[in-house]
Amino acid sequence: MQNELLTEPQYQDSILSHLSIDDDKEFWSTALIALLKDVEAELEEARPKTPVYVQIGACSHWLRPHQTRWTAAGGFAWPSGYGASGYSRLGVPEFDWFVLLRRDFANQSWHPVEKFAGKRHSVFRAALPTRTKRHPQAAIHTVWLPSRPSSRKQKATWFYGFRKIEGIWQCVASN
Repeated sequence: MQNELLTEPQYQDSILSHLSIDDDKEFWSTALIALLKDVEAELEEARPKTPVYVQIGACSHWLRPHQTRWTAAGGFAWPSGYGASGYSRLGVPEFDWFVLLRRDFANQSWHPVEKFAGKRHSVFRAALPTRTKRHPQAAIHTVWLPSRPSSRKQKATWFYGFRKIEGIWQCVASN
């Protein structure tokens, strides 16, 4: 199932078609597989009764105040942006573009949708950096909104760090 996460044509094309010439498709494919694997594990544990969405998008303007670092696996630029909390380490990266996927629990698959349906739902929001062909590492900012399905008491912000090692993108850190 995990290797099939990115091979579903109904959403693979909708995500990869947004990438520019400066975006590394291998990075995006590797990152999406890692992210969706963790989302699937969370859903398996929580078994939510409300709709679940994944909002995956690109951010080209990251905030890096005072050279703030996330020190995991040798260090990455702290993955924060200019949204929500403003100009701070807690800022949410703003999307240049995004694709919204809805989980179909009956068919065990993800489908692209235009907008959220209903008032109550869980969203896994993931901001991936642009221009990944230029850089050998990338940090991803993710957050469950309004909270993780398995723990309704807390909003869960999670970072992922990827490095290109011997020409292959690998997830080397997550907090």
